Amino acid sequence: MNGMKQVWRWILVAGGVVLAALVWLVAAGAQDARIVYVYSENCGYCTTFTPTFEKVMADYPDWQVEKLDVNQQADLDRATEMGATATPTVFLLKDGKVIDRLEGDVPESAFRKYLERNKQSGYGN
Repeated sequence: MNGMKQVWRWILVAGGVVLAALVWLVAAGAQDARIVYVYSENCGYCTTFTPTFEKVMADYPDWQVEKLDVNQQADLDRATEMGATATPTVFLLKDGKVIDRLEGDVPESAFRKYLERNKQSGYGN
């Protein structure tokens, strides 16, 4: 009987490890997708879109956000590699690859539609 208790304990421990690994994999997969906001502090369109960006992204706290200021050379290089040709531009990246982009000073409703469309496609949380 004592041996049977040990077997059940090991089964519970192994099940817990497997469950923890599955939770970690799901969380890691969700973090592979992220929003990258390309902007410039001296861009008029960015000046008007940035508050919209901040307001809307506050409603998506689970999404990873990275900001690239094209006035910084390293950020400009990364933005150029992604294909940015204008500011502001919002990119959705999955595993480092551009999935979707939204360019310009768009209305809040258009930005929300962009995020919801990508959320329904399985990106973000």
